[in-house]
Amino acid sequence: MPEPVRRSDVTEVHWENAITWGILSILCLLVGAFFIRFGHDWGVVNLPFWRFGGLDLQWVAVPFLAASPLMFLYALYRAIASRKEGSYTVECPYCHEPNEFVAKPDSDFTCMHCDRRVAVKEGRILDVMAVSCGYCGAVNYLTDKTAVLICEQCGHEIPLLDPETGEMRHAPRGFARVDDRSLYELVLVDPGRDREGLILSLQHMLALTRNQVKDILEELPATLMTGINRRKAELLKAQLEEIGATAEMRKIAESSEPSRPT
Repeated sequence: MPEPVRRSDVTEVHWENAITWGILSILCLLVGAFFIRFGHDWGVVNLPFWRFGGLDLQWVAVPFLAASPLMFLYALYRAIASRKEGSYTVECPYCHEPNEFVAKPDSDFTCMHCDRRVAVKEGRILDVMAVSCGYCGAVNYLTDKTAVLICEQCGHEIPLLDPETGEMRHAPRGFARVDDRSLYELVLVDPGRDREGLILSLQHMLALTRNQVKDILEELPATLMTGINRRKAELLKAQLEEIGATAEMRKIAESSEPSRPT
């Protein structure tokens, strides 16, 4: 399911259009005024051997002067629409900071403050439970939707009890943990077809404005993050690939300890 729409994103789009069309309205007015003032006898030639009375270009001002108020009205409409967007605020169960959307979220979303994934089921924010990793003691969080839990600190799997079967749930066969302490950088190579979805995702991932994200997309490949561990690089890479973008994780520093697969 698509990620819930944040009110700040919708408001930013409205104001982006309002400013653009407002500037175009002013430019049309200036061009129209120019032709009204200087359009008479345009290009007069008065030479001994040739005379040309010039062209009357004042009529050129008509479409510009007619378009100017229409553009201004549209800009005004977008500005007013930004204030009339719906507002629904939910609290992040991890950091307890507010997240504002245009409607009640009905699918999982990423908190704009702590960047954690907030689980939503049937329009209800699921409660978060804390468990300690049996290997390193780090605190990890899970919800009723968590199928498999991997420790954020050491990468070990934390066994979970399936309430339906009474058996322990495990990561899919073939999963192997590797103690990789190297640092990586995440590089965006191709934005894919869903450009709007990518902009929204990068806004939340990098905590940037819409225009800042657009600047990044103008020059690809672009480094999105650097100095992150392998697990975070893999998670962010998968998040980008989910919306059709292509990203690469590149090692920038060798691990201080040898990797040991388990």
